[in-house]
Amino acid sequence: MNDRVSVSMSDGVADVRLVRADKMNALDAAMFEALVDTSDRLSREKGLRAVVLSGEGKAFCAGLDMGRFAAMKENGGNGIAGGEKRDLTARTYGKANFPQQAVWGWRQLPVPVIDPACV
Repeated sequence: MNDRVSVSMSDGVADVRLVRADKMNALDAAMFEALVDTSDRLSREKGLRAVVLSGEGKAFCAGLDMGRFAAMKENGGNGIAGGEKRDLTARTYGKANFPQQAVWGWRQLPVPVIDPACV
C-alpha cells in the first residue's frame, strides 16, 4: 500500500493496520490518502469477507496530527514544504470530501469492518 497503512489477506479477511506508531497513528494527509486508497482497493477485492482495522503500537489512532495540520495552514499542501496542495472542501466522492471519504469508504464496504479496540 504505502508507508501509512499495511494490508495482509488471509482466507478472505483483510488485516489493515495504521502504521505510524511513533505518532500513535495520528492522521496526517498521507494517512488520509492511504485510508482512501485502501478502502477503495478493498471494495474491489474478490472474496473479501471481513476487515479487521487496527493500529500498530499502543493506540488505534490519536486523531489529527495537529502539528502537521498547523503546518498545512502555514505552508499549504500536506504540511511539508513543496507538498501537494489539495482542496479539502471539494465534494470529490459524491457527498463526501477527501477527509470524509477516509472514513466513509470503510462504511461503504459490503463486509463487516471490525476495530478490535472497540469490541
